[in-house]
Amino acid sequence: MHHAGRKPLGRVVSLALLVALLGVASMALTRCTLTGDNLTGVGLNRSAPTTCIKKCNDDFDKLFKEEQKRHIAAKDYCQTLPANQQGPCNVDEDALHIANKDALTAAKIDCQNGCHHSGTGSAG
Repeated sequence: MHHAGRKPLGRVVSLALLVALLGVASMALTRCTLTGDNLTGVGLNRSAPTTCIKKCNDDFDKLFKEEQKRHIAAKDYCQTLPANQQGPCNVDEDALHIANKDALTAAKIDCQNGCHHSGTGSAG
């Protein structure tokens, strides 16, 4: 039995995982903001948490739209495969899409939680 059709699918899945990983990493890295803490840890910029949360939401929206585009392209690719490979390709892609959306949602929540602690001082 020759599995020549599975190799391109493996490449697509590998590429998709790489894109998802880079997206989650960029989401996690962008949540870190430099703030100017004063000696007491009390800042004068009251809009910082709101601005931070807005940035988290904007980043999530951008990455979510990118994931949607990736998913549509992958589903289109599945349709180009022989009929006996389309089903497994679609199932794998749907599972990857759900996992990517879950990872993006978790990263968004982590980012927002980081906003609540951004700019606070520590006593130790």
